Amino acid sequence: MPEEPTATDFEISVRLALSWLLNPRTVALESLGEDAQRIVTAISARVPVPGLDSETQALIDAQQREAAEIDKAREIAAYNRAKERALDIEEQDQRGRVAQLVDALLAETLTTDALDDIEELTPVVDGLMYRGTVARINGKPGAMKSFVALDIAGSVGTGIPWAGREVVQGDVIYLVAEGAAGFKKRVRAWEQEHAGKMSGVYFLPRPIQVATVEWLVLEEACKRINPAMIIVDTQARATVGVEESSNERMSVIFNRIENLAKECNACVLLIHHTGHTGEHGRGASNVLGAVQTELLVKKEGKGADRVIVIRIDKTKDDDDGAEIRMLPRVVAVNGMTGMSGAQETSIVLALENSAVFGIPGLDPAVSAAVHMLDKHNAPTDLGRDRMRAWLTDRQISIGNSVLAPAISYRKRRDAPPRKPDPPETPPLDAAE
Repeated sequence: MPEEPTATDFEISVRLALSWLLNPRTVALESLGEDAQRIVTAISARVPVPGLDSETQALIDAQQREAAEIDKAREIAAYNRAKERALDIEEQDQRGRVAQLVDALLAETLTTDALDDIEELTPVVDGLMYRGTVARINGKPGAMKSFVALDIAGSVGTGIPWAGREVVQGDVIYLVAEGAAGFKKRVRAWEQEHAGKMSGVYFLPRPIQVATVEWLVLEEACKRINPAMIIVDTQARATVGVEESSNERMSVIFNRIENLAKECNACVLLIHHTGHTGEHGRGASNVLGAVQTELLVKKEGKGADRVIVIRIDKTKDDDDGAEIRMLPRVVAVNGMTGMSGAQETSIVLALENSAVFGIPGLDPAVSAAVHMLDKHNAPTDLGRDRMRAWLTDRQISIGNSVLAPAISYRKRRDAPPRKPDPPETPPLDAAE
């Protein structure tokens, strides 16, 4: 007869456990082997065992807790092993990527000869302002910052030199966030002085907030227009609600402004106020690193001696501290009159060392009138009333307050030199 298969230790433990579960009162649970006890514990966790005394139930509960703790420990150990493996794999992947990045970084290094292949900044105003960068004009309220910005805008838009510097002609977007009502008069005065339209300059008479989605709309609009310059007048009006002195907040703001300059390949020119003390731009100091060019505008002198000083505080090619000095000239604006019927006036700027603008001893407004009369070859032998009629026939406007002194100056200037009196002949009796 064939021999019956011998039961394994595990099978014996299962039988003992089942036998005990059917009649737990026969023997104590501790008398079973460890394997049988574990089987009892596992089964009793899922199927209630009737007739257990409290001591045996407590023992089973303790074994169940221990088994749960062991399972949890195994689970944690397995998770940690998997995590360590994942970290090892990730580190291997990172090292592979790092190796690739090292190759790419080394490929970016340049020899001294290769430096010649780097593109130079494209100028907008030679030696002063460049495409793809941020520039800023600082000054106290009333320092005529906006007049300087408008003069730059007109020069860039039309392609005429500014303050003796060549410009690269291109469109200009001018955000007039402050004083929009008076801009028409300023533009007309500029056009009148330069005998032509301020072409290529587009005005948006309201602020656009840098921190809003509308700034992104501006960015996309400028990409279509491809301007050479975008002027924000003023920085404060375009950053309402942003703490100017916060380096953290202003870093975010200037990141957006820099992005506008780079994405549109334009010079973004900010008009900004100085603080109550000092001559630096108001607010956070860390933004200076984001500015390619920084100018300070201030007034010196009064009346006929008034000069607008534009100091170059930071730029790529000019020495820090260099100055541009300009004369503010009051001009009567053709075709614009006030409620009293008197002609409206505005201000245009001209280099201080320009002979046609700076007439020693004359008020800037009278100097401007003399220049206007000279430009149109006005006769010098006419009095005020006849000169007024002559100007009216040619649709030329000069304010009454400056016309008379301008006429007088031109008459004196152009009068023929006086012949010297002949020497006196001594009387005959004196010669004898």
